[in-house]
Amino acid sequence: MKSQIFEEFLSQYGKPAEGYVQSGGRFEMLGNHTDHNHGKTLASTCSLVIEGAYCKEDNNLVRLVSEGQCEYEISLENTDYIEETVDKSACFIRGIADYLKKHGYAYGGFSVYTKSSVPPGAGVSSSAAFEILLGKIFNALYNDNQIDILTLCKAGQYAENNYFGKKSGLLDQIACASMGTSYIDFKDIENPRIEIIHNNFEGYQFVIVDTGKSHASLNHLYSSISSDMWNAAQKMGHKFLRECTREELENHKAELTESEFNRSKHFFDENDRVEQGLACLKANDIKGFLQCVRGSEASSRSLLKNAMIEDEYEGSLAEAIDISNAAMDNEGASKINGGGFGGSIICIVPVGKLEQYMRIMYDRYGKNHVFIVSILNEVKE
Repeated sequence: MKSQIFEEFLSQYGKPAEGYVQSGGRFEMLGNHTDHNHGKTLASTCSLVIEGAYCKEDNNLVRLVSEGQCEYEISLENTDYIEETVDKSACFIRGIADYLKKHGYAYGGFSVYTKSSVPPGAGVSSSAAFEILLGKIFNALYNDNQIDILTLCKAGQYAENNYFGKKSGLLDQIACASMGTSYIDFKDIENPRIEIIHNNFEGYQFVIVDTGKSHASLNHLYSSISSDMWNAAQKMGHKFLRECTREELENHKAELTESEFNRSKHFFDENDRVEQGLACLKANDIKGFLQCVRGSEASSRSLLKNAMIEDEYEGSLAEAIDISNAAMDNEGASKINGGGFGGSIICIVPVGKLEQYMRIMYDRYGKNHVFIVSILNEVKE
């Protein structure tokens, strides 16, 4: 709650906070691994949030205390990339400041106290949520809140790509910042089309299951998917798969490796599923939407190959999905949430099966790894 975090800020820094900020994690509905090749996605802001109380400092020093996690300070006198030794998350602060500097926006020092219910390394985009939080603070303190949300998202992506070393697309940042369920078309990557869809999924409950296998150390596997897609596009004479056609993919099949072809096929199929899913949400056809989710999950296993690390089924996302589907008697749907290989799954559970479902999933994964969540449509104070 806002009043509590203000009290904790006062206790930590000995002076009152000037402002409050909040950013949600995200869960992916449809569009797994399409954004980096200018595809289409459906993703929702999650009720698991990171919140912060902050105040301005009259220097370029950023002081951050995160409840139960870390405490550090960094200088923004130099915003160039510096390998962080105090805490890896500090690179996001310097990276966002550097992006703002290069695009003519102001930045400077501040003190912030944060607390988070967004589990790190679980595929809920804790890094993007943190980036958006930082961007909002820079915006409020130094830019009169005149920086638009898309620019803040790009600043976060810039920091993640160039300072943290994860070559992600823009999906995570937009989903964390937009509030609600976002249909995002990345055909024009500089100005993606964003449409907020409202559907309460009556009769169903969202549950995130963290497998406990962090994907934080699996960036090389995550990046291999986008690399395969980019390589395939280049062999077809284009830069991104969005510029290609299915016919070109089939005509160039002999020139592509198996993973390049399969992952590219997933891209085209997944874009179609996003459009189908969007139509289902607008028509309140939840059962039709669940079919799209099941199709996405099957494609992750057979084409993307990001449901397991090699053939290690035990403890994998594939195993978690199978356990999840069985726990709800195969009446809902479960899929990978995020980059895959490790992290979490997102499950859409019929409310009539929820008690049985939670009992089984708690027993298998523990109460600290199974989260009942909702779509965050507005900041909750």
